[in-house]
Amino acid sequence: MKTSLKNQLGFTLIEVMVSIFMVASVLLGLAGMTSILIRNNSMNYFTDTATVLAQDKLEELKNAIPTSTILTDVNTTNNSDLENTSNFDYQQSNIDGLGRPGGIYTRTWNIADNSPTAGVKSVVVIVSWTDQAGSHRVSLRTIL
Repeated sequence: MKTSLKNQLGFTLIEVMVSIFMVASVLLGLAGMTSILIRNNSMNYFTDTATVLAQDKLEELKNAIPTSTILTDVNTTNNSDLENTSNFDYQQSNIDGLGRPGGIYTRTWNIADNSPTAGVKSVVVIVSWTDQAGSHRVSLRTIL
């Protein structure tokens, strides 16, 4: 007994091509998402490290209040704009995530005596770095 081609079950070429297109679209979407996630994770790592470096410096400055040698306002011209990193009191360049030489971070801190009131100091610590995406910075402010 002979069977005709119309009675055979199977997939047509068009159905196979549509299936391949759908799978390829999903895989390309996942690949794009993966690259975005990797870039965001990298940025989060750099930002977290910069925040830790800024917090460490603030803690060091808070603990130095009795000695106050590193809490001297050496540049009073920047007191109106403590966020300015081109006109700074102190700076450590090319440090790593632990504050040691050899990294991509620059830590700057500015101090203003008697600000906002007499007998206190305003302190801003700015950590900046440059990567493939451009220049970034994290700044923390406190009053001592």
